[in-house]
Amino acid sequence: METHSINLGKNKKLKVAILSLPENDFRFPIIGTLIITKYIQENCSDIIVKLIDNTFDNLHLELEKFKPDIIGFSTFTQSYLDAISFAKKIKQKNPQIKIIVGGPHITTLPDSLDPIFDFGVMGEGEQTIIELIKSIKDKKRFEEIKGLIYYKNNKLVMNKRKEDSSDINNLFPLNYNLLNKKYFKKKFIPEIYNFGTTVGMMTSIGCPFDCRFCSIKACWKIIRFRDLDSVVKEIKNLYFNYKVRHIDLFDDLFSINKERLKTLREKLGKEKLLGKITFSCQARANTIDEEMCQILKSLNVKTLVFGFESGSDRILKYIKKDDQLSIKSNQKAVLLCKKYRLNVYGCLMFGIPGEKIDDLKKTIEFIDFCKKNKVARLWVQILIPLPATEIWEIAKKRGKIKDNIYELIPDVYQKDKPLMLDSDVPLDEFVKYYNLAKKKCRFFVYKTFIKTISNNPLTVFYFLKESLFYLKRFFNFMKQ
Repeated sequence: METHSINLGKNKKLKVAILSLPENDFRFPIIGTLIITKYIQENCSDIIVKLIDNTFDNLHLELEKFKPDIIGFSTFTQSYLDAISFAKKIKQKNPQIKIIVGGPHITTLPDSLDPIFDFGVMGEGEQTIIELIKSIKDKKRFEEIKGLIYYKNNKLVMNKRKEDSSDINNLFPLNYNLLNKKYFKKKFIPEIYNFGTTVGMMTSIGCPFDCRFCSIKACWKIIRFRDLDSVVKEIKNLYFNYKVRHIDLFDDLFSINKERLKTLREKLGKEKLLGKITFSCQARANTIDEEMCQILKSLNVKTLVFGFESGSDRILKYIKKDDQLSIKSNQKAVLLCKKYRLNVYGCLMFGIPGEKIDDLKKTIEFIDFCKKNKVARLWVQILIPLPATEIWEIAKKRGKIKDNIYELIPDVYQKDKPLMLDSDVPLDEFVKYYNLAKKKCRFFVYKTFIKTISNNPLTVFYFLKESLFYLKRFFNFMKQ
Protein backbone atom coordinates (compact mmCIF):
# COMPACT_ATOMS: atom_id res chain seq x y z
CA MET A 1 0.00 0.00 0.00
CA GLU A 2 1.47 3.33 -1.06
CA THR A 3 -1.14 5.98 -0.30
CA HIS A 4 -1.70 6.39 3.42
CA SER A 5 -3.51 9.72 3.65
CA ILE A 6 -7.26 10.10 4.22
CA ASN A 7 -9.37 12.81 2.65
CA LEU A 8 -11.88 13.94 5.25
CA GLY A 9 -14.86 16.05 4.37
CA LYS A 10 -15.28 19.49 5.90
CA ASN A 11 -15.86 19.36 9.67
CA LYS A 12 -15.83 15.55 9.56
CA LYS A 13 -14.16 13.78 12.45
CA LEU A 14 -11.85 10.84 11.83
CA LYS A 15 -13.45 7.52 12.82
CA VAL A 16 -11.39 4.61 14.20
CA ALA A 17 -12.75 1.11 14.81
CA ILE A 18 -10.78 -1.25 17.05
CA LEU A 19 -11.83 -4.84 16.44
CA SER A 20 -11.68 -8.10 18.34
CA LEU A 21 -11.59 -10.67 15.54
CA PRO A 22 -11.76 -14.13 17.15
CA GLU A 23 -15.09 -15.51 18.27
CA ASN A 24 -14.64 -16.10 21.98
CA ASP A 25 -16.22 -19.33 23.23
CA PHE A 26 -15.66 -18.30 26.84
CA ARG A 27 -17.12 -14.81 26.38
CA PHE A 28 -14.21 -12.94 27.91
CA PRO A 29 -13.24 -9.58 26.38
CA ILE A 30 -9.81 -9.25 24.78
CA ILE A 31 -7.96 -6.96 27.20
CA GLY A 32 -5.52 -5.62 24.59
CA THR A 33 -8.24 -4.20 22.35
CA LEU A 34 -9.93 -2.66 25.38
CA ILE A 35 -6.65 -0.97 26.39
CA ILE A 36 -6.06 0.41 22.88
CA THR A 37 -9.61 1.74 22.55
CA LYS A 38 -9.45 3.43 25.95
CA TYR A 39 -6.03 4.94 25.13
CA ILE A 40 -7.26 6.41 21.84
CA GLN A 41 -10.36 7.80 23.52
CA GLU A 42 -8.29 9.51 26.22
CA ASN A 43 -5.55 10.86 23.95
CA CYS A 44 -7.42 11.83 20.76
CA SER A 45 -10.31 14.09 21.72
CA ASP A 46 -11.00 15.03 18.10
CA ILE A 47 -11.36 11.40 16.96
CA ILE A 48 -14.37 9.07 17.25
CA VAL A 49 -13.34 5.58 18.35
CA LYS A 50 -15.45 2.44 18.75
CA LEU A 51 -14.68 -1.09 19.95
CA ILE A 52 -16.42 -3.76 17.86
CA ASP A 53 -16.20 -7.30 19.16
CA ASN A 54 -16.82 -10.43 17.09
CA THR A 55 -17.91 -12.37 20.19
CA PHE A 56 -21.26 -10.59 20.16
CA ASP A 57 -21.17 -8.15 17.24
CA ASN A 58 -21.59 -8.79 13.52
CA LEU A 59 -18.35 -7.13 12.44
CA HIS A 60 -19.28 -6.40 8.83
CA LEU A 61 -22.71 -5.06 9.75
CA GLU A 62 -21.31 -2.86 12.55
CA LEU A 63 -18.55 -1.55 10.27
CA GLU A 64 -21.10 -0.64 7.60
CA LYS A 65 -23.08 1.34 10.19
CA PHE A 66 -20.05 3.01 11.80
CA LYS A 67 -18.20 3.75 8.53
CA PRO A 68 -14.67 4.00 10.01
CA ASP A 69 -11.72 5.58 8.25
CA ILE A 70 -9.23 3.38 10.11
CA ILE A 71 -9.53 -0.18 11.40
CA GLY A 72 -7.15 -1.76 13.89
CA PHE A 73 -6.93 -5.29 15.30
CA SER A 74 -4.42 -7.80 16.62
CA THR A 75 -3.78 -11.40 15.64
CA PHE A 76 -1.88 -14.51 16.67
CA THR A 77 0.21 -16.64 14.31
CA GLN A 78 -2.45 -19.36 14.25
CA SER A 79 -5.10 -16.90 13.05
CA TYR A 80 -2.96 -14.72 10.78
CA LEU A 81 -4.40 -16.22 7.57
CA ASP A 82 -7.90 -15.45 8.83
CA ALA A 83 -6.82 -11.86 9.54
CA ILE A 84 -5.48 -11.50 6.00
CA SER A 85 -8.73 -12.90 4.57
CA PHE A 86 -10.78 -10.50 6.70
CA ALA A 87 -8.66 -7.52 5.59
CA LYS A 88 -9.14 -8.45 1.93
CA LYS A 89 -12.93 -8.46 2.35
CA ILE A 90 -12.77 -5.02 3.97
CA LYS A 91 -10.60 -3.62 1.17
CA GLN A 92 -12.90 -5.07 -1.51
CA LYS A 93 -15.81 -3.11 -0.02
CA ASN A 94 -13.85 0.06 0.70
CA PRO A 95 -10.25 0.34 -0.59
CA GLN A 96 -9.86 3.71 1.19
CA ILE A 97 -10.07 2.24 4.70
CA LYS A 98 -6.66 2.05 6.40
CA ILE A 99 -6.04 -1.25 8.18
CA ILE A 100 -3.58 -1.59 11.08
CA VAL A 101 -2.56 -4.99 12.41
CA GLY A 102 -0.74 -5.62 15.68
CA GLY A 103 -0.42 -8.36 18.25
CA PRO A 104 1.92 -11.29 18.93
CA HIS A 105 2.32 -12.44 15.32
CA ILE A 106 3.48 -9.12 13.86
CA THR A 107 5.56 -8.40 16.96
CA THR A 108 7.47 -11.67 16.69
CA LEU A 109 7.48 -12.03 12.88
CA PRO A 110 7.30 -8.49 11.43
CA ASP A 111 8.74 -9.54 8.05
CA SER A 112 5.50 -11.41 7.39
CA LEU A 113 3.40 -8.22 7.10
CA ASP A 114 1.05 -8.84 4.20
CA PRO A 115 0.66 -5.93 1.72
CA ILE A 116 -3.10 -5.97 2.32
CA PHE A 117 -2.36 -4.23 5.63
CA ASP A 118 -1.49 -0.56 5.49
CA PHE A 119 0.49 -0.73 8.73
CA GLY A 120 1.81 -3.21 11.26
CA VAL A 121 2.54 -2.35 14.89
CA MET A 122 5.30 -4.18 16.78
CA GLY A 123 5.20 -4.57 20.54
CA GLU A 124 3.04 -2.52 22.87
CA GLY A 125 0.96 -0.52 20.46
CA GLU A 126 -0.90 2.14 22.41
CA GLN A 127 1.60 4.97 21.88
CA THR A 128 2.48 3.87 18.34
CA ILE A 129 -1.14 3.81 17.22
CA ILE A 130 -1.81 7.27 18.70
CA GLU A 131 1.11 8.74 16.77
CA LEU A 132 0.06 6.85 13.64
CA ILE A 133 -3.57 8.00 13.75
CA LYS A 134 -2.49 11.62 14.23
CA SER A 135 0.03 11.33 11.36
CA ILE A 136 -2.62 9.89 9.03
CA LYS A 137 -5.09 12.63 10.03
CA ASP A 138 -2.56 15.45 9.64
CA LYS A 139 -0.89 13.89 6.55
CA LYS A 140 2.51 13.72 8.21
CA ARG A 141 5.38 11.32 7.59
CA PHE A 142 5.72 7.99 9.41
CA GLU A 143 9.50 7.47 9.53
CA GLU A 144 9.91 8.59 13.15
CA ILE A 145 7.06 6.53 14.62
CA LYS A 146 8.70 3.78 16.66
CA GLY A 147 7.29 0.28 16.38
CA LEU A 148 5.73 0.87 12.94
CA ILE A 149 5.98 -1.30 9.80
CA TYR A 150 4.61 -0.35 6.39
CA TYR A 151 5.27 -0.56 2.65
CA LYS A 152 6.86 2.27 0.71
CA ASN A 153 7.66 1.93 -2.99
CA ASN A 154 6.73 -1.76 -2.66
CA LYS A 155 9.46 -2.28 -0.05
CA LEU A 156 8.85 -3.13 3.58
CA VAL A 157 9.93 -0.34 5.93
CA MET A 158 10.56 -1.34 9.53
CA ASN A 159 11.02 1.60 11.89
CA LYS A 160 13.02 1.39 15.08
CA ARG A 161 11.29 -0.66 17.76
CA LYS A 162 9.67 1.14 20.64
CA GLU A 163 11.05 0.45 24.11
CA ASP A 164 8.56 -1.04 26.56
CA SER A 165 7.35 1.45 29.14
CA SER A 166 8.41 0.59 32.68
CA ASP A 167 5.11 1.97 34.00
CA ILE A 168 1.86 0.35 32.87
CA ASN A 169 -0.41 2.29 35.20
CA ASN A 170 -1.39 4.78 32.49
CA LEU A 171 -3.18 1.90 30.74
CA PHE A 172 -5.48 1.18 33.67
CA PRO A 173 -8.06 1.03 35.11
CA LEU A 174 -10.00 -0.11 32.07
CA ASN A 175 -13.16 1.55 30.78
CA TYR A 176 -15.68 -1.30 30.72
CA ASN A 177 -18.33 0.98 29.21
CA LEU A 178 -16.56 0.40 25.89
CA LEU A 179 -17.56 -3.28 25.94
CA ASN A 180 -20.66 -4.87 24.53
CA LYS A 181 -23.10 -5.03 27.46
CA LYS A 182 -23.72 -8.73 26.79
CA TYR A 183 -20.38 -9.47 28.45
CA PHE A 184 -22.05 -8.66 31.76
CA LYS A 185 -24.99 -11.02 31.39
CA LYS A 186 -25.00 -14.00 33.72
CA LYS A 187 -23.19 -17.01 32.31
CA PHE A 188 -21.74 -20.37 33.26
CA ILE A 189 -18.58 -20.02 35.38
CA PRO A 190 -16.91 -23.44 35.51
CA GLU A 191 -14.24 -22.24 37.96
CA ILE A 192 -16.86 -21.86 40.71
CA TYR A 193 -19.38 -24.52 39.54
CA ASN A 194 -22.11 -21.91 39.21
CA PHE A 195 -23.31 -19.13 36.97
CA GLY A 196 -23.18 -15.39 37.40
CA THR A 197 -21.53 -12.23 36.08
CA THR A 198 -17.82 -12.57 35.42
CA VAL A 199 -15.12 -10.70 33.53
CA GLY A 200 -11.34 -10.81 33.06
CA MET A 201 -8.75 -8.28 34.24
CA MET A 202 -4.99 -7.96 34.75
CA THR A 203 -2.87 -6.86 37.71
CA SER A 204 0.46 -7.36 35.91
CA ILE A 205 1.91 -7.79 32.44
CA GLY A 206 4.68 -10.26 31.55
CA CYS A 207 6.36 -13.26 33.13
CA PRO A 208 9.78 -13.67 34.80
CA PHE A 209 10.30 -17.17 33.35
CA ASP A 210 11.45 -18.14 29.87
CA CYS A 211 9.85 -21.42 28.75
CA ARG A 212 11.17 -22.74 25.43
CA PHE A 213 7.72 -22.74 23.77
CA CYS A 214 6.37 -19.40 25.02
CA SER A 215 6.55 -16.09 23.12
CA ILE A 216 5.60 -13.86 26.06
CA LYS A 217 9.23 -12.74 26.54
CA ALA A 218 9.35 -11.57 22.93
CA CYS A 219 6.25 -9.44 23.45
CA TRP A 220 6.97 -8.23 27.00
CA LYS A 221 10.62 -8.28 28.08
CA ILE A 222 10.02 -7.92 31.82
CA ILE A 223 7.19 -8.41 34.27
CA ARG A 224 5.54 -5.15 35.34
CA PHE A 225 3.03 -4.72 38.12
CA ARG A 226 0.07 -2.38 38.37
CA ASP A 227 -0.35 -0.08 41.32
CA LEU A 228 -2.59 -1.98 43.74
CA ASP A 229 -4.78 1.06 44.44
CA SER A 230 -5.63 1.06 40.73
CA VAL A 231 -6.35 -2.68 40.86
CA VAL A 232 -8.70 -2.29 43.82
CA LYS A 233 -10.40 0.69 42.17
CA GLU A 234 -11.10 -1.45 39.10
CA ILE A 235 -12.41 -4.36 41.20
CA LYS A 236 -14.66 -1.95 43.13
CA ASN A 237 -16.01 -0.54 39.85
CA LEU A 238 -16.73 -4.04 38.51
CA TYR A 239 -18.46 -5.09 41.73
CA PHE A 240 -20.73 -2.09 42.24
CA ASN A 241 -21.36 -0.82 38.70
CA TYR A 242 -21.36 -4.05 36.69
CA LYS A 243 -22.51 -6.54 39.36
CA VAL A 244 -19.45 -8.73 38.69
CA ARG A 245 -19.03 -11.48 41.27
CA HIS A 246 -16.18 -13.48 39.72
CA ILE A 247 -12.96 -12.16 38.13
CA ASP A 248 -10.63 -14.23 35.99
CA LEU A 249 -7.16 -12.74 36.49
CA PHE A 250 -5.33 -12.87 33.16
CA ASP A 251 -1.86 -12.23 34.66
CA ASP A 252 0.64 -14.65 33.13
CA LEU A 253 1.71 -15.52 36.69
CA PHE A 254 -0.37 -14.20 39.58
CA SER A 255 1.32 -16.31 42.28
CA ILE A 256 4.74 -14.66 41.95
CA ASN A 257 4.90 -12.26 44.92
CA LYS A 258 3.50 -13.12 48.36
CA GLU A 259 3.96 -9.67 49.88
CA ARG A 260 2.13 -8.01 47.01
CA LEU A 261 -0.80 -10.40 47.42
CA LYS A 262 -0.89 -9.73 51.16
CA THR A 263 -1.09 -6.00 50.43
CA LEU A 264 -3.88 -6.63 47.91
CA ARG A 265 -5.75 -8.59 50.58
CA GLU A 266 -5.35 -5.71 53.03
CA LYS A 267 -6.61 -3.13 50.53
CA LEU A 268 -9.62 -5.26 49.55
CA GLY A 269 -10.39 -5.66 53.24
CA LYS A 270 -10.38 -1.89 53.79
CA GLU A 271 -12.88 -1.51 50.94
CA LYS A 272 -15.03 -4.28 52.47
CA LEU A 273 -14.68 -6.29 49.24
CA LEU A 274 -12.73 -9.22 50.65
CA GLY A 275 -14.76 -12.38 50.24
CA LYS A 276 -17.43 -10.73 48.09
CA ILE A 277 -15.74 -11.59 44.77
CA THR A 278 -14.23 -14.92 43.77
CA PHE A 279 -11.11 -15.13 41.59
CA SER A 280 -9.32 -17.49 39.22
CA CYS A 281 -5.64 -17.03 38.40
CA GLN A 282 -2.61 -18.60 36.72
CA ALA A 283 0.08 -20.19 38.88
CA ARG A 284 3.33 -22.13 38.62
CA ALA A 285 3.99 -25.24 40.71
CA ASN A 286 7.22 -24.01 42.32
CA THR A 287 5.49 -20.83 43.58
CA ILE A 288 2.96 -22.89 45.55
CA ASP A 289 3.58 -23.67 49.20
CA GLU A 290 1.50 -23.63 52.40
CA GLU A 291 1.75 -19.86 52.84
CA MET A 292 0.87 -19.07 49.22
CA CYS A 293 -2.18 -21.35 49.45
CA GLN A 294 -3.26 -19.59 52.63
CA ILE A 295 -2.90 -16.18 50.97
CA LEU A 296 -4.81 -17.23 47.86
CA LYS A 297 -7.53 -18.83 49.95
CA SER A 298 -7.91 -15.63 52.01
CA LEU A 299 -8.24 -13.61 48.79
CA ASN A 300 -11.16 -15.89 47.83
CA VAL A 301 -9.28 -17.41 44.89
CA LYS A 302 -11.24 -20.48 43.82
CA THR A 303 -9.26 -21.86 40.88
CA LEU A 304 -5.58 -22.00 39.96
CA VAL A 305 -4.49 -22.75 36.39
CA PHE A 306 -1.14 -24.53 35.95
CA GLY A 307 0.98 -25.33 32.92
CA PHE A 308 1.92 -28.88 33.96
CA GLU A 309 3.09 -29.57 30.37
CA SER A 310 4.37 -33.16 30.87
CA GLY A 311 4.36 -36.13 33.21
CA SER A 312 8.02 -36.80 32.46
CA ASP A 313 10.64 -35.16 34.68
CA ARG A 314 13.15 -34.97 31.85
CA ILE A 315 10.73 -33.36 29.39
CA LEU A 316 9.25 -31.00 32.00
CA LYS A 317 12.64 -29.59 33.03
CA TYR A 318 13.60 -29.23 29.37
CA ILE A 319 10.49 -27.46 28.09
CA LYS A 320 10.17 -25.13 31.11
CA LYS A 321 13.96 -24.48 31.39
CA ASP A 322 13.69 -24.80 35.16
CA ASP A 323 15.47 -27.45 37.26
CA GLN A 324 13.34 -26.48 40.25
CA LEU A 325 10.32 -27.98 38.53
CA SER A 326 9.65 -31.70 38.65
CA ILE A 327 6.78 -34.15 38.63
CA LYS A 328 7.03 -34.15 42.41
CA SER A 329 6.66 -30.36 42.53
CA ASN A 330 3.63 -30.57 40.25
CA GLN A 331 2.12 -33.31 42.41
CA LYS A 332 2.90 -31.36 45.59
CA ALA A 333 1.11 -28.29 44.16
CA VAL A 334 -1.94 -30.44 43.35
CA LEU A 335 -2.01 -31.93 46.87
CA LEU A 336 -1.58 -28.53 48.57
CA CYS A 337 -4.42 -27.05 46.52
CA LYS A 338 -6.53 -30.07 47.40
CA LYS A 339 -5.77 -29.50 51.10
CA TYR A 340 -6.93 -25.87 50.89
CA ARG A 341 -9.88 -26.69 48.63
CA LEU A 342 -8.51 -24.70 45.72
CA ASN A 343 -9.67 -25.99 42.34
CA VAL A 344 -6.83 -27.02 40.03
CA TYR A 345 -6.90 -26.57 36.25
CA GLY A 346 -3.95 -27.80 34.23
CA CYS A 347 -2.62 -28.03 30.68
CA LEU A 348 -0.45 -30.80 29.23
CA MET A 349 1.40 -30.86 25.91
CA PHE A 350 2.22 -33.72 23.56
CA GLY A 351 4.75 -33.70 20.72
CA ILE A 352 7.63 -31.98 22.53
CA PRO A 353 11.14 -32.31 21.00
CA GLY A 354 12.95 -35.23 22.63
CA GLU A 355 9.71 -36.80 23.85
CA LYS A 356 9.59 -40.59 23.57
CA ILE A 357 6.82 -43.15 24.01
CA ASP A 358 7.89 -43.70 27.62
CA ASP A 359 7.44 -39.95 28.30
CA LEU A 360 3.93 -40.09 26.82
CA LYS A 361 3.10 -42.99 29.14
CA LYS A 362 4.31 -40.94 32.13
CA THR A 363 2.00 -38.09 31.10
CA ILE A 364 -0.89 -40.57 31.04
CA GLU A 365 0.12 -41.62 34.56
CA PHE A 366 0.08 -37.98 35.67
CA ILE A 367 -3.47 -37.62 34.30
CA ASP A 368 -4.47 -40.63 36.44
CA PHE A 369 -2.82 -38.98 39.48
CA CYS A 370 -4.83 -35.80 38.84
CA LYS A 371 -8.06 -37.76 38.50
CA LYS A 372 -7.37 -39.60 41.76
CA ASN A 373 -6.62 -36.35 43.60
CA LYS A 374 -9.71 -34.48 42.42
CA VAL A 375 -8.18 -32.02 39.96
CA ALA A 376 -11.06 -29.97 38.56
CA ARG A 377 -10.01 -29.74 34.91
CA LEU A 378 -7.19 -31.04 32.73
CA TRP A 379 -6.66 -30.74 28.98
CA VAL A 380 -4.01 -31.77 26.46
CA GLN A 381 -2.72 -30.00 23.37
CA ILE A 382 -0.18 -30.56 20.60
CA LEU A 383 2.90 -28.34 20.84
CA ILE A 384 3.19 -25.96 17.90
CA PRO A 385 6.18 -23.67 17.24
CA LEU A 386 5.64 -19.95 17.76
CA PRO A 387 7.92 -17.21 16.37
CA ALA A 388 10.69 -15.85 18.62
CA THR A 389 10.86 -19.01 20.74
CA GLU A 390 13.51 -21.73 21.07
CA ILE A 391 11.01 -24.27 19.73
CA TRP A 392 10.66 -22.06 16.65
CA GLU A 393 14.41 -22.18 16.06
CA ILE A 394 14.39 -25.98 16.43
CA ALA A 395 11.55 -26.19 13.90
CA LYS A 396 13.58 -24.08 11.44
CA LYS A 397 16.63 -26.31 11.83
CA ARG A 398 14.48 -29.37 11.21
CA GLY A 399 13.04 -27.79 8.05
CA LYS A 400 9.52 -27.85 9.47
CA ILE A 401 8.75 -24.20 8.79
CA LYS A 402 9.22 -21.73 5.97
CA ASP A 403 8.81 -17.98 5.60
CA ASN A 404 5.03 -18.39 5.28
CA ILE A 405 4.85 -20.44 8.48
CA TYR A 406 1.37 -19.17 9.28
CA GLU A 407 0.12 -21.21 6.31
CA LEU A 408 1.62 -24.38 7.77
CA ILE A 409 0.93 -24.14 11.49
CA PRO A 410 -1.68 -26.70 12.49
CA ASP A 411 -4.25 -26.37 15.23
CA VAL A 412 -3.10 -27.22 18.77
CA TYR A 413 -5.48 -30.20 18.63
CA GLN A 414 -4.43 -31.47 15.19
CA LYS A 415 -2.89 -34.79 16.22
CA ASP A 416 -1.99 -35.89 12.69
CA LYS A 417 0.45 -32.98 12.25
CA PRO A 418 2.63 -32.82 15.37
CA LEU A 419 5.36 -30.65 13.84
CA MET A 420 7.80 -31.03 16.73
CA LEU A 421 7.45 -34.79 17.22
CA ASP A 422 10.80 -36.57 16.91
CA SER A 423 11.09 -38.68 13.75
CA ASP A 424 11.92 -41.86 15.72
CA VAL A 425 8.48 -41.81 17.41
CA PRO A 426 5.93 -43.61 15.20
CA LEU A 427 3.00 -41.33 14.39
CA ASP A 428 0.41 -44.06 14.95
CA GLU A 429 1.82 -44.72 18.45
CA PHE A 430 1.82 -41.02 19.22
CA VAL A 431 -1.80 -40.67 18.09
CA LYS A 432 -2.79 -43.69 20.19
CA TYR A 433 -1.44 -42.16 23.40
CA TYR A 434 -2.74 -38.70 22.55
CA ASN A 435 -6.24 -40.12 21.98
CA LEU A 436 -6.00 -41.99 25.28
CA ALA A 437 -5.04 -38.77 27.08
CA LYS A 438 -7.94 -36.88 25.45
CA LYS A 439 -10.35 -39.63 26.41
CA LYS A 440 -9.19 -39.55 30.04
CA CYS A 441 -9.45 -35.75 30.15
CA ARG A 442 -13.11 -35.82 29.10
CA PHE A 443 -13.84 -37.04 32.61
CA PHE A 444 -12.93 -33.59 34.00
CA VAL A 445 -15.33 -31.78 31.67
CA TYR A 446 -18.26 -34.04 32.53
CA LYS A 447 -17.44 -33.76 36.23
CA THR A 448 -17.57 -29.94 36.03
CA PHE A 449 -21.09 -29.93 34.55
CA ILE A 450 -22.37 -32.57 36.97
CA LYS A 451 -20.94 -30.75 39.99
CA THR A 452 -22.37 -27.44 38.77
CA ILE A 453 -25.87 -28.86 38.47
CA SER A 454 -25.63 -30.67 41.83
CA ASN A 455 -24.49 -27.42 43.51
CA ASN A 456 -27.29 -25.41 41.95
CA PRO A 457 -30.11 -27.34 40.23
CA LEU A 458 -31.47 -24.07 38.78
CA THR A 459 -28.42 -24.06 36.51
CA VAL A 460 -30.30 -26.53 34.32
CA PHE A 461 -32.67 -23.74 33.25
CA TYR A 462 -29.71 -21.51 32.41
CA PHE A 463 -28.18 -24.24 30.19
CA LEU A 464 -31.53 -24.73 28.47
CA LYS A 465 -31.82 -21.01 27.80
CA GLU A 466 -28.28 -20.91 26.37
CA SER A 467 -28.54 -24.35 24.74
CA LEU A 468 -27.45 -23.28 21.24
CA PHE A 469 -24.29 -21.65 22.56
CA TYR A 470 -23.32 -24.65 24.72
CA LEU A 471 -24.20 -27.17 22.01
CA LYS A 472 -21.75 -25.33 19.76
CA ARG A 473 -19.07 -25.46 22.45
CA PHE A 474 -19.81 -29.15 23.04
CA PHE A 475 -19.43 -30.00 19.35
CA ASN A 476 -16.18 -28.02 19.21
CA PHE A 477 -14.97 -29.98 22.23
CA MET A 478 -15.91 -33.35 20.67
CA LYS A 479 -14.30 -32.34 17.36
CA GLN A 480 -11.02 -31.66 19.18
